[in-house]
This record gives sequence, C-alpha cells and structure tokens, in this order.
Amino acid sequence: MQMTIDKLRTMSPQDRATLYENARKRITQGGQEVIDLIDSSGLSLRSGGITLSDPVHIRMEEIIWSSEGKKLLVEATEAGLPALAGVEPLIVVDLGAQYSPHDLGTVDAGAIVGAVMRHLGYELGGRADMPAGSVAKTAATWHDRGTQKPRG
Repeated sequence: MQMTIDKLRTMSPQDRATLYENARKRITQGGQEVIDLIDSSGLSLRSGGITLSDPVHIRMEEIIWSSEGKKLLVEATEAGLPALAGVEPLIVVDLGAQYSPHDLGTVDAGAIVGAVMRHLGYELGGRADMPAGSVAKTAATWHDRGTQKPRG
C-alpha cells in the first residue's frame, strides 16, 4: 500500500508516530520515503506532550546519550552554559520542527539531559537563559557533585 498525504491526514497522531517508528526500523526497505512524507507533511506525531515511546523522544535520547552528545553537554557546562546548550544544535539539525516547546519537546530534552548529567556525576545547579537563537529559552545548569560551584 502506497502511503499518501491524504492517508496520513486520516490517521491519529499516535498512528502516525507508530508508522514513523516502523519506517525508521525499515529505512532501506522503503522506510525513508515514508519518513520523508511524514516529515514534509507538517502533521503531528503526538496529540499532547511527548511520551517515552514517541519517535521524537527516542531520537532525542539517542542524540543526547551519544558519545558526542555527552561531550557537548560537558563542554557547555564547563563554559558556564546550561548543558542543553551544547547538544540542542544537534537536536535541531536532526529533528527540525519536530523539536519545539509547544509540545513540551524542550522540556523532554531537558529531562533527558538531566538524566545524562546525573549519570556523569553532576548535580543540578540552577537555571539559566539559553544562548540567543536556541529553541529552549531556559535550561538547567550543573556542577560536579563534590563542589558547590559550576565547573570551568
């Protein structure tokens, strides 16, 4: 069955999310075409906030937990920035408009960053503004568990 924009419009956001995830698993067997159609449609993959099974959440976890993602979190922290500031550009390049504050996507990204930072031995320090041009407006700052001030 050929997927079309009209068929996508008749699907629920959750059904589109399931289709997207199945297409991602079958990228070389026609999945890329389905992903491209969904991405270009502008149709939502969620009806509220992001769930743990949401393809956007799963992709953000992959990006943030990656070796590069963790390195960027630490670099941002050492520069006195919120950790999210380091990895958000990767998220934006990968997910584009699917990453936004309107569906709590930025909140979800912040929660994933928090899990990674705690795993890396950091403690919540507070909140700070994100750099100009960021999708998220504010995000958490972090410091080493044994100190009371930010690293760097």
